[in-house]
Amino acid sequence: MKKKSVKLLIAMILMFSFVFVNGTSMEAASIVMWGKTELKLGQIGKATIVKDSTLVKIGEDGSLQTIRKLNKGDEYRVYSYKSTHNGLYGVGGGAYIQKNNNVLYETPSKSKLALLENPPKTYVSTKLTKSENGNGIEVVPGAPTKFQNCKELNKVYPQGVKKGHPAYASKHDRDKDNWACER
Repeated sequence: MKKKSVKLLIAMILMFSFVFVNGTSMEAASIVMWGKTELKLGQIGKATIVKDSTLVKIGEDGSLQTIRKLNKGDEYRVYSYKSTHNGLYGVGGGAYIQKNNNVLYETPSKSKLALLENPPKTYVSTKLTKSENGNGIEVVPGAPTKFQNCKELNKVYPQGVKKGHPAYASKHDRDKDNWACER
């Protein structure tokens, strides 16, 4: 009987802690995309593979050793540059992409860097409620309730909002199905 009581008490504590943690919302940093890759602090550029190439490392004897093949269209963050071996773009972890005609190197624009340094505020919530059609509706305390358009509403509520939600507006429900800005 005592073991059952202890197990029940532990289960209740876990359940209440889960509900408490999931009921909170927080502000999250925005992701700044640059092409197919996310722009990160410390990144000096990106290398786009325009023709199949190789990822290399510098061996103990100073020679280049192939790590693996890089496919056309892949993009890699560049964090450093070495002028040895006709130029090497450092992509982290001791790996490099050799500077040649198979690789297009670009630096981020000032506007992308500004977004990275001062990202727009977005809201994230882990509390979800079930809707009639099975999709989750994010409940974001403190988020705005009026939006000019669906693009702005979807920044806070990516799946849209159901009629009755504080952010619902009939002007955003084009198909009149009681869901505004659904994707």
